[in-house]
Amino acid sequence: MFPVAKNNASSGRRGAWVAILLATAALSDASGQDIGGPFNTVTGVIRLFDRNGDELADRSNVVVFIDGLSDSTGHRALPKAPQVSHRDRQFSPRVLPLVRGTTVDFFNDDNIFHNVFSLSRPKSFDLGIYPEGTSKLITFSEPGLVKIHCNIHPNMTSTILVLNNSLFTTTKADGVFQIDDVPDGEVTLRVWNEFSDEQSRTVTLSGGGRVKELFDVYETKRFVQHKNKFGKRYAEKY
Repeated sequence: MFPVAKNNASSGRRGAWVAILLATAALSDASGQDIGGPFNTVTGVIRLFDRNGDELADRSNVVVFIDGLSDSTGHRALPKAPQVSHRDRQFSPRVLPLVRGTTVDFFNDDNIFHNVFSLSRPKSFDLGIYPEGTSKLITFSEPGLVKIHCNIHPNMTSTILVLNNSLFTTTKADGVFQIDDVPDGEVTLRVWNEFSDEQSRTVTLSGGGRVKELFDVYETKRFVQHKNKFGKRYAEKY
C-alpha cells in the first residue's frame, strides 16, 4: 500500500477544491419543489501516467464528479451505507467517494485487531481497537478529503472524498467513466486521483444529451509514510 502523498504545490489547489465544494447550488425552485429532467450523461476515459510519463495499464481509483450542484433533485437513488473493510492488513476500497451525511460501516473482516483513525480536518476520529467480525460507524457531514489509517499497521490507508451530490463515479482498470442523470446547464467536471493534481473542465449540457470527455492524468506527487495517531513513527516490527 502506498504511503501518504505529499506535494506542497498542490496544497493550495486542495484548499481551493474544498472551498468550491462548500459552495453548493440548490436545484429546486422557490417553492422547494424538485426540478425535473431531462437529464444528461457525461462519459469518457481517463488515461493515467506515472511520474516518468509512462502510461499505466491500471487506471483505477480515479474519481470523476460533478461539482457545484446539491442533491436536492432526488432523482438519483443513493446506495446503502457503504462499507470500508479491513482484510489482510488492507482497507477496501482504497478510494471511496460519498455524499455528505453518509454513514460508513468500518468492518473488521481480518483475523487481527485494527485501530482505524483519521486526523483530517473534515472528519477526525479514533475508533480504537476492535476485533474480527465487528463494525463501527462514522457519519461524514462536511465535504472534503478524509485520509483513513490504522494505528497498528502503517501500510493501511484509504481516502474518503465527501462530496455534495451523488453525481460521481470511480474508474476501474480500463479508465472508462460514466455519470448519468446530470441536469441541464453549465457544470464543472472534476477529476481527482490521490497522486495527481486535480483537473477540472466546464461542460455544457442540454436536452438529455451525451457528452464524452478525455482526461490525461499524471502522477506528480512524492510519496511519504504517514505517522501514527500520536504523530510518531510506527514500530519497526510493522
